[in-house]
Amino acid sequence: MKFALPNKGKFKKTIRQHVKFWREVALPGLSVVGLVMLVRSMGWLQSQEWLAFDRLLRLRPAEAVDTRIVIVGINEDDINYVESFPIPDSQLAKLIDILQTYRPRVIGFNIFKDKNRNIERTKLGSVFRDSPNIIGVEVALNQSETFNVKPPQELPLERVGFADLIVDADGKLRRSILASKTHNGELKYSLSLRLAQAYLHEKGIVFKHGSRSYDPIQFGSIKLPRFLPNWGGYVRADANGNQIILNFRSHRQPFRTLSLRDVLTREFDPNWIRDRVVIIGMTAASVKDNFITSAVKGTVYTDALGIQNYSNQYQWIYGVEIHAHATSQILSTVLDRRPILRVWSEIGEYLWILSWGLLGIILGLILQSPWKTFLSLGVASLVLVGICYIFLVLGWWIPSVPTLLALVGAGLTTSFFDRDLRALLEQRSLTLKRSFEAIHNGPLQTLAVMLRNRGEEEVSTEELRSQLQELNQELRSIPDSLSQEMLSHDDSLCLEGNVILDLQTPIAELLYQVYDITLRRPFPGFTTILSFIPPNFEPLEDSYFSTAKKRCLCLFLQEALCNVGKHAKDATRLDVICTRESLWCCLKIIDNGAEVISQSNDTSVQGGTKQAHEIARQLRGKFRRFSHSPQGTVCELTWPVAIAWWQRF
Repeated sequence: MKFALPNKGKFKKTIRQHVKFWREVALPGLSVVGLVMLVRSMGWLQSQEWLAFDRLLRLRPAEAVDTRIVIVGINEDDINYVESFPIPDSQLAKLIDILQTYRPRVIGFNIFKDKNRNIERTKLGSVFRDSPNIIGVEVALNQSETFNVKPPQELPLERVGFADLIVDADGKLRRSILASKTHNGELKYSLSLRLAQAYLHEKGIVFKHGSRSYDPIQFGSIKLPRFLPNWGGYVRADANGNQIILNFRSHRQPFRTLSLRDVLTREFDPNWIRDRVVIIGMTAASVKDNFITSAVKGTVYTDALGIQNYSNQYQWIYGVEIHAHATSQILSTVLDRRPILRVWSEIGEYLWILSWGLLGIILGLILQSPWKTFLSLGVASLVLVGICYIFLVLGWWIPSVPTLLALVGAGLTTSFFDRDLRALLEQRSLTLKRSFEAIHNGPLQTLAVMLRNRGEEEVSTEELRSQLQELNQELRSIPDSLSQEMLSHDDSLCLEGNVILDLQTPIAELLYQVYDITLRRPFPGFTTILSFIPPNFEPLEDSYFSTAKKRCLCLFLQEALCNVGKHAKDATRLDVICTRESLWCCLKIIDNGAEVISQSNDTSVQGGTKQAHEIARQLRGKFRRFSHSPQGTVCELTWPVAIAWWQRF
């Protein structure tokens, strides 16, 4: 047994054609993906990525309240209650004394007390010295000492944490500085890190850190990932010191909150304080210790306003709340194994963007319908956002905005280029098809008759010249006829020569025009016919026909009649029968010629047969050519009835 090997040259040519097609269509989509990645690398998508990140953080499922942390916020009512501002040191000392009676594990004093000239400061200074679990604050990271604030003098350096915070270019807070060196080279730790260190020390969890600020910070076996300049959606950000992204606790009221008056009047549950981290700070609107965020479900400020569904992109959050979130993040990571926010490598992020861009290109190529492309890209975008959301819940921040841009941009670009290229190819194919139809049904039929007559009888020179002139005229008239047909937006049909039919004409009248014009052609088969039974095309009038289907039926009728005129030898009868039964229509052309018209070596017959089968395919029907009893040929075309949409009701 021998196997036929494929033609290597043809195979290579096909491969080259496909590669060229994909290059012409896919290259614009890849260019869009590359542009998105370039724009992202330049940092022009930072703000959009930050907003998407905040939005996804706010949409996370609600977490439990962190009962390990209690905020004592001094608000406007407290200022009115003590009738003095700043709050007198004696009142602050009394506040701490009351809290100490309930044995908190550590107290964070987020109020600046660098001056001790007040006569009431003696009591507060004594409380500072005698309370080893109090941690004060300072501002230490400004280059100019004028903007720095010294810590309380009564507190040793190991019981002081800086309150410096860093905001992004859009004015919102997303990062927390855990450790940093001052401009004098001194290593300092933040208030939140000091509070977490003191709380975890009581549980026997050792704090580890090198001598450099950017060394890894570790509690037991848990390492806190350090923020880097190109971390997540950031590009060339300030990553000095040891920073982490704030993983805000997802709850409208993530921490228990007391006021100064609540503590002074002892109107609270003592269990709220025992073995807890207590952070004292200002929550009064008149004291400008607040920042902007859009990553939390609620803050003390929004809670005081009584807003239940707060979705504004700009929410005020007090500094004491930020320290509470940062402390809670460290404690939850070490003790509860709560996911801490991480990111992929830069290569991984760009591969992620590229892969979704390639998906957009594939969708744009496979789905040739614009609506299908839009729908599929919409579904893919929802899936992408869902994946980013799930990853964020699990503690991974992966790119969403540039990935969406790459997916949609590449998909739409590829779809548009693919549609234009396919439209061009279809237009070329249609032009070739119409040209073949015009040549086959006109000059080629005349030439076939001439060749057939040439073999059967002698033709004079003058008659041959006349026939050739007629053939020449038909060939020359084809370009003008095709131009007129193309300009009519497929509403006309070039039948033969300069005969143009209007396809908006009712189908019965249109087919009768084709029948009448074709029988006038000087074909030998028509000269012997004695019986012409007038066709009745009225059964088709109740059916809906588009201009494309009308064209198919006209071409089929013309081709079948031409075959009779060329090949039906000694035919005396010609019948054109049109019927409709149930949901099927049938068009038959019957002659009683001595020979059966069949597929032979005659190229005109072969071309006509192919054309008939193609017409049947377009109509979703069937074509048959078979012998007629007692003699002759039947050309039969059957197709399903097309019903207009308004007729279905």
